[in-house]
Amino acid sequence: MVTPGYFAAMRLPLIRGRDVAEADNVTAPGVVIINERAAHEYWPGEDPIGKRISFDSDKANPPTWLTVIGVAKDAKQYDWAGEAFPETYLAAFQNHDFLGDSGLEAASHVSYITLVARTSGDPAALAPSMKEAAWSFDRNLAISQVVTMDGVVAEANAQPRFEMLLLTIFAAVALVLATVGIYGVISYSASRRTHEIGVRMSLGATRLDVLLLVVRQGVWLAVAGSVTGIFGALLLSRLMAKLLYGVKPTDPATFVAVAAGLGLVAMLACYLPARRAMRIDPMVALRYE
Repeated sequence: MVTPGYFAAMRLPLIRGRDVAEADNVTAPGVVIINERAAHEYWPGEDPIGKRISFDSDKANPPTWLTVIGVAKDAKQYDWAGEAFPETYLAAFQNHDFLGDSGLEAASHVSYITLVARTSGDPAALAPSMKEAAWSFDRNLAISQVVTMDGVVAEANAQPRFEMLLLTIFAAVALVLATVGIYGVISYSASRRTHEIGVRMSLGATRLDVLLLVVRQGVWLAVAGSVTGIFGALLLSRLMAKLLYGVKPTDPATFVAVAAGLGLVAMLACYLPARRAMRIDPMVALRYE
């Protein structure tokens, strides 16, 4: 149930039709606003404006029909990472559960009402004034859960953000270990091949040839690791689906970017041993045991 101004306060665009108005009261014909998902699901390819909806399940009595007057953009009311559900927005001034028997003001038997306010400054600073305004109608009103929209979003993202932070830390540690490992292997391999490098340089190999010889070994290690990692990620990425928003677990761009990044890191890790190998004196290398 919404009152006039709700969609403007939430900046939830009306794609088609109009907003509920104060004239949409108990004496006016029943109206309802639906979201995009409901429009596509119940009237695919049609204009839903002017269509009718009934929520009555008692088939013994004639149904109460509500006319669709607007279509609002989909909103994530419960699960920000999931898909939007078909939703309807009822005119609060037409609902007896909201108005009470008098039909003039919110009844005390309503379990709760959510008030949404958009401010030009700090919304938290407006909270005391909003409370006083509500208590001016009824001092017995229990007001709770006064939060900003930034606070609502932060709370909804808290657990996924913490989990992704942990995964980011683990990924960074893994990248450092991979870099150190590749550097250590290539450095050790280059030192073991000092005599071979000396022979190659004595037979005419240039420093560029030595550089490519050392780097090539590291690149092959990186390629083998990337291929193995991609297959492992394809198997395990589905476990991370609930932590992702707007990105598929098997997003090709992500896999290509990660593999390219690992290749770049591997080349940098190979550069220092390769540069050291380029500076080997062939005469010293030939005497190297």
